[in-house]
Amino acid sequence: MAAERSGRRDMEEMLALLWRTGQPGSRGPRGTLSVDRIVTAAVDIADADGIAGVSMRRVAERLGVTTMALYRHVPGKDDLLDLMFEAAGGLPDTEKWPEPWRPRLEAFARSFRDRLRARPWMLDIPISGPPMGPNNLAWMEAALAAMAGTGLSEDDKMGVLTLLSGYAHNEARQELSIARAAPRTGLGYEEWGPAYGTLLARIVSDGRYPALSRLVRAGVFDSAAADPDDDFEHGLAFLLDGVEALIHNRRR
Repeated sequence: MAAERSGRRDMEEMLALLWRTGQPGSRGPRGTLSVDRIVTAAVDIADADGIAGVSMRRVAERLGVTTMALYRHVPGKDDLLDLMFEAAGGLPDTEKWPEPWRPRLEAFARSFRDRLRARPWMLDIPISGPPMGPNNLAWMEAALAAMAGTGLSEDDKMGVLTLLSGYAHNEARQELSIARAAPRTGLGYEEWGPAYGTLLARIVSDGRYPALSRLVRAGVFDSAAADPDDDFEHGLAFLLDGVEALIHNRRR
């Protein structure tokens, strides 16, 4: 279940929380509570029970404090979710990433997807704004630095970063959605293609969707997907072929 987002938020205050530059509340016992402790407890709860299990009351109970004590450090649930996403994402481990731009961007996309798959509850946190925390900025830096010397403009690099991170995020979300729906649909990831093709064939044969009908008749959905990893790699290669063509054009 996606968490609700409501109310107007102070971005300067959120930035201070993400970078831990703000001052803690003046009331309450000193030294017994911190933003880091609150976020760690919330992440532990999410790891065990998903985002649906996270509430300010439950985090307070886990820490042995009152709910009001949390609000002296974290203004609200929305802010806590952003802090959790930042913390759970961690830093990219770039030491073993290959140096050429293409395999390095492949490593970025795979690592980003793997990080989301490791903690599926991160996909249930609605994106509330651009990355601002140190961990998320480190992921951006890793992808942008991979494109140094390619001839791409800074605008091009930002576009590629947005495309790749969005692709990895969406693929992880799709895999999770299918897995969660399996008890209701009776279909696993590998079974969806043929089942979808069969259903489409029944409803696109009346001529209203000629382009879609041609796609179905071509057997695009007939073969079962090998697995989510194969689908991901196919799409990633497709995207990076486009980036490679763009680099060629910019150099020319």
